[in-house]
Amino acid sequence: MAVPIVTVFGSSSPRTPTPYCILGYELGYALAQRGWILRNGAGADGCMGASTDGALAGGGVVEGVNLRHFVDQGFVHPQLKPDSLRVAETMRERKAWLGQGVSAYVVLPGGPGTWEECWEVVVERQIGRHNKPLILSDVDGFWQGFQLMLERADTDGLLYGPISELLTVCHGLDETLAALSALEI
Repeated sequence: MAVPIVTVFGSSSPRTPTPYCILGYELGYALAQRGWILRNGAGADGCMGASTDGALAGGGVVEGVNLRHFVDQGFVHPQLKPDSLRVAETMRERKAWLGQGVSAYVVLPGGPGTWEECWEVVVERQIGRHNKPLILSDVDGFWQGFQLMLERADTDGLLYGPISELLTVCHGLDETLAALSALEI
């Protein structure tokens, strides 16, 4: 049986609020403790950097996928080894690699880049391109607005099936880990 790979999307900003970074660190650490591989965007800051820090502190494996544009500017987690980093030329290539062979996706709080990654996974699930689990890990109500938008779209008949077929919203680390553990990955 293959080792599960969990792609984690989340903020990469050094201005990320501490509770979000704590969630990222704890998630990375917990994935490492389970022997699962963490895959993310290879950044050093925000939820992204915190999840890498946690996974490495837990003795885990991290696979980073970053854009050459950011690599050339030095925006790469300093503890990632060169053989743990893939460098993509375009966002499309980067996102394809982030999803390649993945067992599940977890989305932590983040800005427009994180939202775009999340939406792409939602759209691909809705149109049947994949059936990989997508978990939004909420802290401090970050994903409340997103949930309201989805509920409105569902009420208005704009979704092709129930919200539960697109994603699962979890509140905090314990619910997120329980949802991941319940998966057959």
